[in-house]
Amino acid sequence: MVESLKAKAVRGIAWTASGQVVRQVMQVATLLILGRLLAPSDFGLIGMAMFLVGIGQLIAEFGMGAAIVQSQTTSRRVLSSCFWLNMAIAVAMCLMLVAGAPLVGRFYERADLVPVIVVLAFTLLLNALHTVPAALIYRSMRFADLAKAQLIGTLLGSVCAIGLALSGAGVWSLVGQPLVGSSATLLSYLRIQRWLPRLEYSWADLKPLARFSGALFGTKMLDYVQRNAETVLVGRVLGAQQLGLYSMAMQIILYPLQQVSSTFVKVLVPVLIALKDEPSRMQAAYLKSISSIALVTFPLMGGLFVLADDFVAVVFGPAWAEMIPLLKLLAWVGMAQSVGTAIGTLYVSTGNVTLALRVTAITTPILIAGVAAGLPWGTLGVAAGYAIVYFPIFFWTMVMGFRLIGLRFSAFALALARPLACTLVMTLVLEFVVWRWTSEPALRLAVLVAAGSLVYVLASLMVNRAQLVEILALVRSLRAAKR
Repeated sequence: MVESLKAKAVRGIAWTASGQVVRQVMQVATLLILGRLLAPSDFGLIGMAMFLVGIGQLIAEFGMGAAIVQSQTTSRRVLSSCFWLNMAIAVAMCLMLVAGAPLVGRFYERADLVPVIVVLAFTLLLNALHTVPAALIYRSMRFADLAKAQLIGTLLGSVCAIGLALSGAGVWSLVGQPLVGSSATLLSYLRIQRWLPRLEYSWADLKPLARFSGALFGTKMLDYVQRNAETVLVGRVLGAQQLGLYSMAMQIILYPLQQVSSTFVKVLVPVLIALKDEPSRMQAAYLKSISSIALVTFPLMGGLFVLADDFVAVVFGPAWAEMIPLLKLLAWVGMAQSVGTAIGTLYVSTGNVTLALRVTAITTPILIAGVAAGLPWGTLGVAAGYAIVYFPIFFWTMVMGFRLIGLRFSAFALALARPLACTLVMTLVLEFVVWRWTSEPALRLAVLVAAGSLVYVLASLMVNRAQLVEILALVRSLRAAKR
């Protein structure tokens, strides 16, 4: 049993990591290309629309995917009931978005926002259609199939967006990307799982799942509002141009973090569920995952802090220069967020989603208040306000989650100490070189990325050799697992 679970976890990380790496490269490349082809205001406009569409998607899914995974149910009637509930909610939310689009346009004073919201509303139906098939694939730990399906969606969505941007479609390039990507992913899921709902529905059978999913939905909704409140505030107060700059900075920070963190989180949830009766093994699995996340994300954020000026100048051009101080500030927030993402696995795997809901209900208004307080100082003030309140909230949230498995915060800090120390060494070395060396931004960026990588590896060999050896062993296991 232990070996089987370990083999599944290793294979899962292999396929999830491979898929995430390829998807990340495509997503970042697409983002950078679109950043050159489109104006910041286009990204600001899509940010205004996606805030509401994202809320609609959360409501439509209602946490049912996670509930199916956690419950381990195989009942056809229960699964069909989940599907029809999701579809009913999705249709209702789609109609509400279409009807309310003019009101949103007036709120932001942007009439061109209305048709964007109307078209994007139909992504709710696509996402509702693949909730059950995706959950069934995920629950059975068929990570290779998941990775392939998501990769196809990302590829086709990116091709669509770039093609539309080259043809001068403007913001519609960003509208077409999720529509095409979700459609392709849905077709892939259906081909893999070959699951179709029956014409049956039972609320009585659905109740146990609904109680779990309802609490999880509430947590996700509050977390979503917490993470995206600045979109509404910045868009309404500062306008589409400033929102575009802020949104792009957040995407740059979150893309590598989401890809690295989610690779481990996706595999960690079913593993922790299988180990929920063995707290010591849960602790070990969790700490190993977050230390591995930090090993990759910490130097990425540290390097971005030092090289933000050259990175923006080379990749985006002078139109995006105002984004530089945002990247420098948010890089440090990004470090904490990369490891903080995994805390949700403890709430879900132990079935304590109600506690997660209470924790999120407390932290959400505090974070929104921090963002609002910074508005008079523009987007940099918004980022600073967010950072000031985020770090104490991060500490408290971690402590609350660790109690569920008897994990001490000191053990968590110790797991991150070595990657953080190596990152600080790398950052100081790069800062000194940047201060002393003036050159063309492109040349300096290329040289310092290579130099920073070398310094980080050498520092890790000196103070974090055991984890590096373990990661190398994991990589070898991943290659073997994929064969």
